[in-house]
Amino acid sequence: MISALAVVLASATANVPYSGNNGAIRNDGSDYTRRDSSRAWFEPVTEVGATPGTATGYWLYDAVKSDNAACLDGSAPLYYHRPGTGSGANKWYIHHEGGGWCYTTEQCEGRAKTQLGSTTPSVSKDGNTSRLGGGYFSPNSTVNPQMYNWNAVFMRYCDGGSFSGNNMTATPAASLPEKQMWFRGKHILKAMQSDMLTNRGLDAATDIVISGCSAGGLATFLHVDNWATLLSTSAPKAKVRGMPDSGFFLDTEHNPHYHSNMQNVFNFMNSTSGVNDACIAANAGMEWKCIFAEHTAPHIKTPIFPLQAEYDSWQIQCDLGAEHTDNVTVPLINTWGANLTALIHSNLLSSGVPHGIFLDSCFHHCGAWGNIKIDGMVQGPAFQQWYETGANGVHIQGKIYPCPDCCTPM
Repeated sequence: MISALAVVLASATANVPYSGNNGAIRNDGSDYTRRDSSRAWFEPVTEVGATPGTATGYWLYDAVKSDNAACLDGSAPLYYHRPGTGSGANKWYIHHEGGGWCYTTEQCEGRAKTQLGSTTPSVSKDGNTSRLGGGYFSPNSTVNPQMYNWNAVFMRYCDGGSFSGNNMTATPAASLPEKQMWFRGKHILKAMQSDMLTNRGLDAATDIVISGCSAGGLATFLHVDNWATLLSTSAPKAKVRGMPDSGFFLDTEHNPHYHSNMQNVFNFMNSTSGVNDACIAANAGMEWKCIFAEHTAPHIKTPIFPLQAEYDSWQIQCDLGAEHTDNVTVPLINTWGANLTALIHSNLLSSGVPHGIFLDSCFHHCGAWGNIKIDGMVQGPAFQQWYETGANGVHIQGKIYPCPDCCTPM
């Protein structure tokens, strides 16, 4: 066992990969102040009414009343929608926000006082509109050649369990205003899906990409088939594909105890009915496996194109638990990458579904859209080619760690 890696993860304020070691505070993944880099493309603003190019926020108060679809602190689900234009008017990019998990009820009570456990504006600072501008949200056709003019949705993450919880009872939480908290991620997801279909035009969609980053990338693995099943009847013209970013978290039990922590999340949030149904059916007695992407992947029927780092900087720190890079830890990191790559092949690419992958050897977590090139393409064109043709979708950089040159579009 080795302790936590002192590294700086990918910048939370810029769409660039991180490829060096700079000293950082140990984090087991429960630090809800460390967010995925998609947050850098989400800027709440407070004016009433949207201006061109902004996304409008929708708080789903009725869903709290009818289905108790509540955030940890009891506040309402919230998502932001920027309408598509021109040829993208009926095409959708739907993004699950990430931001780690809370592994115990005590951690969840603390998280409920932040924007990752609440959508109450005085707590979360959410505005009536937001600006979605970079990476896979970019309206620039050079940066985002396929989805630049699509409808863009940013689903706020406030349940702490990757939108999976189905706990029917409140949990006492003395420090919260309502003295209780909720684990209702499955119902938050359901409420957002229903509102998009009923009120935003998702039912007329022709193309839908389900995505998310970090914990939101895991949510994409867990829920993409749920989306596809729902949309097969609610939006029957739609082509549905998944594009999880940095969501292939390995099921490991090193010093940060990621395996035990996530198993605990699955249990106290009662997530059995909030993850992939086929995975649950295949793992009777070990249903907890289905909170992990590596165990869910063989059961995913909807084609997906993960964006994933072989040497994911969050996982190296928060799963593997290395403290520094030296003659001992570098081989461990390379072994980690080899194991992740092998699982991608055995559990995803060999499943019989025409999945793709953009698996890079850069040391980063999330983001890096347009900054890494494999087989002559950066992420956007690689995804577009796979999406449109269903072929030539496997892009694996396959370099040994450390590889600083892997982090630039050479």
